[in-house]
Amino acid sequence: MKRNFFCGWPLLLSVALGSALALPAKGQDTNVVTLDAAIRLAQTDNPEIRVLAADIAAARGEATTAKTWQNPEISIAPGFKTVRDPSDTQFHGDFGLEQTFEWPGKRSLRRAVAEKNIAVRQLALDGFRAQLAIQVRRAYHVLLATREVVVLREQRLNLDRSFVAAAKKKVEGGFAPEFEATKAEVEVVVAQKNLREAQAQLDAARVTLNVLMGRAPSEPLTVAGALGGNLQVPDSSRLMEQALLRNPVVKVQEAEAERTGLSLQSSRRSRLPDFKIGPSLEYTRDEQIVGFGLTLPLPLWDNKKGEVASATAAQEKALAELDKLRREILGDVTTAAQNLTAANDSLAFYTPDLRNKLKTALDAAELGYTEGRTPLLLYLEAQRTYFDTQADYFDTLQKTFAAQAELESAIGVPLNQLSTIPTK
Repeated sequence: MKRNFFCGWPLLLSVALGSALALPAKGQDTNVVTLDAAIRLAQTDNPEIRVLAADIAAARGEATTAKTWQNPEISIAPGFKTVRDPSDTQFHGDFGLEQTFEWPGKRSLRRAVAEKNIAVRQLALDGFRAQLAIQVRRAYHVLLATREVVVLREQRLNLDRSFVAAAKKKVEGGFAPEFEATKAEVEVVVAQKNLREAQAQLDAARVTLNVLMGRAPSEPLTVAGALGGNLQVPDSSRLMEQALLRNPVVKVQEAEAERTGLSLQSSRRSRLPDFKIGPSLEYTRDEQIVGFGLTLPLPLWDNKKGEVASATAAQEKALAELDKLRREILGDVTTAAQNLTAANDSLAFYTPDLRNKLKTALDAAELGYTEGRTPLLLYLEAQRTYFDTQADYFDTLQKTFAAQAELESAIGVPLNQLSTIPTK
């Protein structure tokens, strides 16, 4: 079951101000957003928000229906009364007014079921907002990382083009075989291919974030910010505790189990008959009979066994799904925490000192090759080592973002907010 979903609407003025702060004026080539602005726009403009809000409005309509009394019923039966001796015909009419009353407790239970249904759908909306913020944060950082990969690939292409120029000079001067120039051209082709693939990944990341924000997929978008470092993974016991307490899917299922319990009580109470009471009048010119009647159905054939059985099964299913969901959430938390810890450990291997050393070695190899002091194979190895290491670093960084998003989705809140979450 898919659990990545998934508050009230922000004020219109807040939306307008938030959009104005997040996006530049019309006429500019790109839209620049910060992470906070991206989350704010997503929680305002994502179309799924409107769908869930409409579900809440529909549930409120059902609650209004559950609170409403049935309309009274009036009956009118006009006719004529004929008397033989002495012969006479006169008006005769039966009139009645009845009001239906439910058995005590039935209406309150039905209203409780309707109100709990509102709570379920509100929890679904709140959970979707929380999950949406987590997914926006992940897409935002992926976009930042892929942008750095594109820059890296552009650097590789520029370097390979310089390599072609240097190799051709050495071949023309008789200092290198023709293959060296051909090898340089092949490196340019490979660099162009890698750059195009990186640009495609950047476009895909931009589309993902645009869709989450409720914007057109192809709309220009630039993110402003820097890539973060390692994130400390909290203790596993606290993670599991908070997941059961805060995961939005668990909260929705808990409320659904409560709703099915109320529905079962309502089905059992429905076996008690409703009744109608009200005055009646039988009218003729010479005689008027006033009465007060009670109508009560006899539960001989329909004692609601089918409805009670269905409601009982629905509650058992909801409770079983809740138990299953809790176990799955704990498994997801454990796996995601392990993945995040592993990604953090791997990321720690790529220290700034190591990456700086590789850059220094690449610059020295490039200069040495241009001056004829560095052999081709050594230069290519230095180049490959530097760019492959940088690419691995950004790939590991993206795995870290993915594992963090999975863990936060399983818990229901960002990891940096765990310290502010109350315990049971």
